[in-house]
Amino acid sequence: MLIVGAGPTGLIAANILGLAGIRTIVVERNSSTSDIPKGIYIDDEFFRTLDTVGLAGEIAEHCVSAAGVTYFSRFGFCVTRVRGFITKNGYGNRSAIWQPELERILVRGARRFAAVTVQFGETLLDLDERGAVVVAGILNDSGVRQEICADYVLGCDGGKSLVRNLLGIQMEGRSYKQPWVVVDVLNDSDTSPFSKYFVNPKRPTDSIPAPFHGRRFEFMLLPGEDPETMLEDRSLRRLFAPFRDFDNLEICRRAVYTFHALCVRTMRKGRVFLLGDAAHLMPPFGASGMNSGHRDASNLCWKLVAVFQGVTSMATLDTYETERLAHTQATINISVLLGRIVNTRSAVLAFFRDLLFWVLSRVPPTRGYITEMKYIPRARIGEGLVVHDASRSTPTWVGRMIPQPHVQDSTGSTALLDSHLGYGFALIAVDCSSLDLTSTLRHAYWQVLGVNVIHLFSTDQRPLGGAWLRLLDDRFREVVRQHTGEVLLVRPDRYVAAVASPHELDTLAQKIEHLFHLGGKTPAL
Repeated sequence: MLIVGAGPTGLIAANILGLAGIRTIVVERNSSTSDIPKGIYIDDEFFRTLDTVGLAGEIAEHCVSAAGVTYFSRFGFCVTRVRGFITKNGYGNRSAIWQPELERILVRGARRFAAVTVQFGETLLDLDERGAVVVAGILNDSGVRQEICADYVLGCDGGKSLVRNLLGIQMEGRSYKQPWVVVDVLNDSDTSPFSKYFVNPKRPTDSIPAPFHGRRFEFMLLPGEDPETMLEDRSLRRLFAPFRDFDNLEICRRAVYTFHALCVRTMRKGRVFLLGDAAHLMPPFGASGMNSGHRDASNLCWKLVAVFQGVTSMATLDTYETERLAHTQATINISVLLGRIVNTRSAVLAFFRDLLFWVLSRVPPTRGYITEMKYIPRARIGEGLVVHDASRSTPTWVGRMIPQPHVQDSTGSTALLDSHLGYGFALIAVDCSSLDLTSTLRHAYWQVLGVNVIHLFSTDQRPLGGAWLRLLDDRFREVVRQHTGEVLLVRPDRYVAAVASPHELDTLAQKIEHLFHLGGKTPAL
């Protein structure tokens, strides 16, 4: 496997592949990881994957967990507040990170695995697909060209992706000419663990927490203001005047950027895939750019592992863009909409916006939608490597990421659910006390998948045989309500692939085997 680009997306992909023992080479044209902060938020799903690869604990020491958001009107009062909270995935809804440290930890994490090599100062020159391999021309920092033969190539090389250009794939959408000045400050006087958005139509401004008492300030530039001039001390002194004494600030980065809402229409060509910013660019208002890159890696890498292990056919790789494109576009759309709402320059629209959100965040039917950020679209897989039962009249968790509660095992030890699932497929029997799940799995494909078998109970019941866990919180309550007495098949990326009653497990194994070898096309059995 060859990964081009050692940013967060490429490095989390390398960790996932390394965990599975897949031989992987990461090449990065720069001489080291990023030395300036760019992306600043990782979400609960990203943190869940970090835990899977064994890095969550170290990352947690370098982040502001469960960071909330407060919106202030032009008159200074709080319009609405999104409190930081622990989600059903067991982690903060958003955690502010220092990207240089995140990347350094991810590099060290990848290098733990004997199968993974991370090489800096190596630039991709060209790609040539030759049958069952892709030959990549690489120029090292000594000016010597070498060739790497890989079964697959992952293009994680950012918004100006050479991989994407070599494939001849275009991005579609819109780039916004509105410039913003971004200033990252160290040792800021505001240590509060939440972002502050000053939605003043005269000049929208925001202040975002960073680890170790840092903060990021973002100022919208107004018509007629020259971006380069606005980076000068005299201009920044004026921008910071309502918030800070500029002369006492310790600034580590100042930059001007504009926003893009762009996405490719295909994320794959042959044995080469596009991930992260190489495949999509989105405005930062939903804090979803780096997190969408993580979802790409999480979705694709388990399928690559399954292909290498002979569990699935290459046809399953077609479901990567099937499962990712629609959600990516929905995320871009909501990010654009949030930007328009938050950053309006119209005083009249700003007044009615503030009034509307003040009311919505205080009325019970809509309060959770605002304060729990339910407007950010969660991925739900309708087509791909999932088995939906069209005849089912009750709701199902199929196609959704399974919640992660705290659980207690038979020894009395407590932990989050994923520590028992491991990295791979799992069968979870929900409140099936009379089921000996291990002896029920007669179909050979369950052994091929290497499923981890777990009984999960919401009460003090005990199974007839097999490992069991007891729920300790209510994050799993909805799953229990919908699937009591049933068995869930969970994919390595924690999405529920299928559900069946215990006596249907052999039939389910047959369906899954066909699904995984027909590339997501469910057969009629």
